[in-house]
Amino acid sequence: MRHELVVCTRNRPDDTLRCLESVATQTRSPDRVIVVDSSDTDATKHVTETFARTSGLAVDFFHSAPGLTLQRNAALDHLDESTDVVHFVDDDAILDPAYLHGILAAFEDHPQAGGAGGRICNLPEHLPNRLRRIFLLNSRNQGVLLRSGVNVLSFTGDRPRRVGWLSGCSMSYRCRSITGLRFDESRSGNGVGEDVDFSARVAARAELVWTPLAVLEHRQSPINREDQATVMRRVIRSRWRLAADRVGQVSRTAVLYAIAGEVLISLTKAGRHRSRGLARHAFAHLAAVGDIIKGTPV
Repeated sequence: MRHELVVCTRNRPDDTLRCLESVATQTRSPDRVIVVDSSDTDATKHVTETFARTSGLAVDFFHSAPGLTLQRNAALDHLDESTDVVHFVDDDAILDPAYLHGILAAFEDHPQAGGAGGRICNLPEHLPNRLRRIFLLNSRNQGVLLRSGVNVLSFTGDRPRRVGWLSGCSMSYRCRSITGLRFDESRSGNGVGEDVDFSARVAARAELVWTPLAVLEHRQSPINREDQATVMRRVIRSRWRLAADRVGQVSRTAVLYAIAGEVLISLTKAGRHRSRGLARHAFAHLAAVGDIIKGTPV
């Protein structure tokens, strides 16, 4: 099974190097590593070229215009025609040495699977809340895409499970299952929600599998990060976009219902705990409704 690994990056040479170094430790090395960079300097290019000389891996470097979805599509355009599986990992992810072995084993054990993702080992504890479940903001089930557009992560489990979406920092696809699909380039910047959108469209074609045997740590880099309120508004617009594009079972009514629930819960807690942070969280959701009305893109 020929498999290639893609790292998309921008202005994060140190993070990229740490990620690549973890790729070099894999018990099942990728047949090729593709780095797609949109940095403002040549620092990442130099890091990648040095890694290519010393790692013994086949490494190709490409420069792209800024935009995560543009970079992901550029990687798809440069895949070898004989490649069976493409792995996408974030530049600030550190892979366990058996990560790729675990992903490939999931494909081998599930021949109908079109995509697979691994266990992000540094996620916070999953604590489903009944009130949040009522407002379609959470679920007892892990790895699901709710009608509200909320994507619930896979946190725990000792065996593979079928899921409705894959996280962008750990998503691999069987190439035959994504033929003709592209990442949505209208999602600007770091492409908030692009992973949910793409993987859910793959899930309409073939099953997606989460496996606990492929472990990685997502060390979220502070570089190129937007402030929390801006991100939340973009997340809401992304959920609305999923509903407009009829991705999965996401509906506009459910998206608005979930927003109302989040505002109610946040304002109630803000009053109880006198928390300005929770109040700002609620107002960010209300501002996102304004964005939706104005037609602000993701």
